[in-house]
Amino acid sequence: MKNEKLCLIGCGWLGKPLAQHLIKSGFKVLATTVHDKSAEFKSLAIPYLQYDLAHTGSLPEDIHKSDILIYTIPPLDFAIVKNFFDKIPEDKKIIFTSSTSVYAKDMGIVDENTVTNLTHTSSPVLIQTEDYLRSRFSHLTIIRPGGLYGEKRHPVFFLQGKKNLKTGFELLHLVHQQNCINAITAILNKNIWNETFNLVSDLRVPKKDYYTLMAAKLGLTPPEYDENDNSLKQTNISNEKSKLILQIKYLDPTQF
Repeated sequence: MKNEKLCLIGCGWLGKPLAQHLIKSGFKVLATTVHDKSAEFKSLAIPYLQYDLAHTGSLPEDIHKSDILIYTIPPLDFAIVKNFFDKIPEDKKIIFTSSTSVYAKDMGIVDENTVTNLTHTSSPVLIQTEDYLRSRFSHLTIIRPGGLYGEKRHPVFFLQGKKNLKTGFELLHLVHQQNCINAITAILNKNIWNETFNLVSDLRVPKKDYYTLMAAKLGLTPPEYDENDNSLKQTNISNEKSKLILQIKYLDPTQF
């Protein structure tokens, strides 16, 4: 696998450390970025190409020449994503970063075999994108990370001090940045295609309990949650497949 050329579409909060990790692991990597970040990327020793898939017509030759595309861009309008992937040969190997938001909030226990529904989901655009990619590419693996944290980034910083939050009884589904990097590396090393993996830590507690705890731990003003209806069948996303096949050992979100 390390003789193949990887093109990392998007090099943001997840993509940048992923590129560094893969380069250190011996992979040939080219990253794309919307803005000119030549000084930053040179300092990080990441080969890059300035490219905006939302506004660029033709596909750069360097992307065409890559053997594997790793897509890490946050959700975009389906038409934009489809326009980009329509230019990619159908035999290209693709790793697509989706999200656990494809599941609705009241589904009970779910895993990668659970049928998702455009009319019953937190993110219909991702379900539409996943279905399109599966219909087009013969070597596609989809990862569905939960809420990302790590390297000074944590949802509690955004939630601190907020009031009247409605999500207190939802179960926590977080995943550390490094676990995502390890999962993608394992997919490459093991040559795993035509699979879908949920990437979420083992911790399953109500969000209100966890974020209250973490705010206190980090010296932040805790968020305040409404005592809304706790009778709903809260979604509980399984991570067993990723632990079995990718051998992921999930980090504990309470140890941030």
